[in-house]
This record gives sequence, structure tokens and C-alpha cells, in this order.
Amino acid sequence: MKPLIALVGRPNVGKSTLFNRILRQRSAIVDSTPGVTRDRHIADGEWQGKQFLLMDTGGYNAESDLISKAMLEQTLMAIRDADIIVFVTDARAGLSYEDLELGKLLKRNFQNKQLFFAVNKVESPQLIIEAESFISTGFTKPYFISAKDGSGVADMLDDILETFPELEDVPDEEDSAISLAIVGRPNVGKSSFVNALLNSNRHIVSSIAGTTRDAIDSRFTRKKQEFVLIDTAGLRKRTKIDRGIEYYSSLRTEKALERCDVALVMLDATPGIEKQDLKIINMAVEKKKGALLLVNKWDLIEKDSKTSKIYEDNLRSSMGNLGYIPVLFISALTKKNLYRAIDTAQQISESRSRKISTSALNRFLEETLQQKHPSSRTGKELKIKYMTQIESHWPIFAFFCNDPELVQTNFIKFLEKKLRESFSLEGVPISLRFMQK
Repeated sequence: MKPLIALVGRPNVGKSTLFNRILRQRSAIVDSTPGVTRDRHIADGEWQGKQFLLMDTGGYNAESDLISKAMLEQTLMAIRDADIIVFVTDARAGLSYEDLELGKLLKRNFQNKQLFFAVNKVESPQLIIEAESFISTGFTKPYFISAKDGSGVADMLDDILETFPELEDVPDEEDSAISLAIVGRPNVGKSSFVNALLNSNRHIVSSIAGTTRDAIDSRFTRKKQEFVLIDTAGLRKRTKIDRGIEYYSSLRTEKALERCDVALVMLDATPGIEKQDLKIINMAVEKKKGALLLVNKWDLIEKDSKTSKIYEDNLRSSMGNLGYIPVLFISALTKKNLYRAIDTAQQISESRSRKISTSALNRFLEETLQQKHPSSRTGKELKIKYMTQIESHWPIFAFFCNDPELVQTNFIKFLEKKLRESFSLEGVPISLRFMQK
């Protein structure tokens, strides 16, 4: 197993900048606003040929508000999970009460961990002299670094690598995990859904919209199948997004959709589906991802025997051409239908990647044409000779005919509907292409 390195410290000391520097990419959101990083953010890292996991954390904060307490809990959980801890401080701001308290906590309770003390934002020789005062924390070997320009970071990483256990070389195996992106508007319960599945407070949950800002990955296994859950920041209307933290959060949500197999689009049962929900679903479909609509907080709805049927009918009426996407009513609070959602997402993923034999497709084509023969506006007869599936990451079906110009939209919709019914393609985007024989 790869060693886990956790970056800890109070807010705004540059942990996320250091995280990006070590990974050599802009993975974590960086902003001058304290507390931008709230959840634990884990990514694969590599240095001098050695692999590891790197964890960015929310800041250690003595404030008593709800978010600060949750960030503190996340930091302590990160420390307990990590093999190696990098305690990051800020040379420009000087030692603070939080620095001293965190230093005491680390030395008192985590002596069994490999511990490294980094004094960040040391961009000049004068700051190195001023940073000598940080030795008073009791850490005998501070690393004077600048995450911004990279100075000192390589030397610290070299020393961290020396603490790694010697691991046998194991050939890389293809990752068979199914990636699920949990997407939706802010405060619909995405993080609560992930936490309920993982049976832990893996992500900060609160009633404050926008608590999750980065896209966070978590792994879990169900019935021997591994899944990657990508929790994301809520997507708002573009006009409501500042060119700041929320803007970058929305970009990461779009990137999460790009790397998932199935999008779990979550909406709040109380207000119901809104235009922004439909935009999110369309975004997933445009990226040719499988999609499943989860109506969360169903426990808050007053129900009778017909409530879910009426609600679903209204949903499908609003969804129009997206009516092929399955709908599940769930509650992250009571765990109603959570595992059914995962099982359904697995079915969608498998259908999305399935290759249907050409013989099965042509039997389907023959039976379908007997039900409805294609007509054309010109009076010229459309003749479809055969069909096959084109190799792709999502189902693309090619129909070879005498003249593609004769194919009408209503007949394309008919074929698509029949394909979904015959080959269990609910929740799967498909493409139909008509080609000259």
C-alpha cells in the first residue's frame, strides 16, 4: 500500500499551494481567503520514482463556529490516517497560538508517526533568519521552504522518501473500479450521501450551501466490485458564480463528470427539479456519461400510495428527451435506497461498456422494421441493409442504408426507444449514425 502523507497546519499557511507544488499540478483550490480547503483532499503523488498518496487538509482552527469545528475534526482524522505528517507553518505571519497548540498535540499524541516540520513562505534570506524563531516549537529540524517558488521542497521530499518502507515492485493492474460522480445543486445532500455509504464523516456536512469546494474521491467496495465516489461542489447558475472559489469549484465539477463512468445527479425532493438540474443532467449526457437521477430527502415528503408515481411522472414530463434516465427516491439520512442506487449505477456502467454482437443487432433490426417501416418525405423508399456497433467508450450504432438523407427524426427516436427496451440501455447515452451502403 502507498504511504499516506498528510499536510496539516492552521488555515492559510500554504498547505494547498504545497500540495499543488508536490503534485506538479493545480489539483487543490488555492485562494488567499483562509479556510478555502475544508475537506481532506487525497491525490496520487510521485517523487524520484516512488509512489505515495498526498492529503491536503482543512486548517487547524481554534474558532468555535460549526465549519471550524468540522475542519478541526477532519484535520485530526487526517493525522490519525496518515503514515507521515508534514506540519506546515507561515514564516511571514510568525508563530501563532494555533501553531503552538497543534505542535503540542502532534508531539504528545502522535509520536509513532513520521513527523516533518515545514516553515513555508520563506522567499528571502532575511525570512530565514526570522524563521529561526520557529525552532521554539520544539521541532529540532525545521525545513525552510517556499511552496510558491519551490525552494526547499525537493530537499524535504528527499528526506521524507528515506522514511518510506521498502516495497516490492508490483506490476500495475488496470483499475476496474467504477467511477461515480455525485453532482447537483448546492446543499442537496451530496456529501451526506457519500458519508452514509462510507459509514464515516469522510466529508464535512452542514446545512450551509457550498461547504464542499473541491472534488473529493473516496473508494469503497460492494459485492466485490470497487467504486470511486467523486463528491463535488454544487453547481449554481453561471450568472451566480464569482470569478473566485465557486468558479473553480464548478470547473472541477465539470472535470469530475469528464472522468466518471456514471453521473449520480442529485436533487432535493422538496423544491423538485429546476432548470439548473436539467442543465447538470444535460452536461453529463453531452459528455456521454451514464446518468441516474436521485431524488434525495424523500423522508421529508408527506406520502401516500401514489406520491412517488405522481412525482416521477412530473419529473419525466419536465425531462423531455431525457426520460430514459432512471429515477430513484432516496434518503441519505435514513439510508433509504442508497445501495440500490449503487447497484443501479453499476448496471448502467456495465450497459454503457457492453459490446452487443452484430448478429443480435441485426435480428433486432429485422424485428423492428417489421413493426414500423421507415417512411420518407420524398416518396423514395428508405432501405436499411444492416447495423453494427462501433467500438467506443459509449454505445454507437451504425445503420447502413441506401440514402441517409431519407432518415426522419421521428424514426430515429423510434429506433432509439426500441434499442433501449431490447438491450437494457436505461440511463445510457447512445448515438445512432446512418451511413451509405
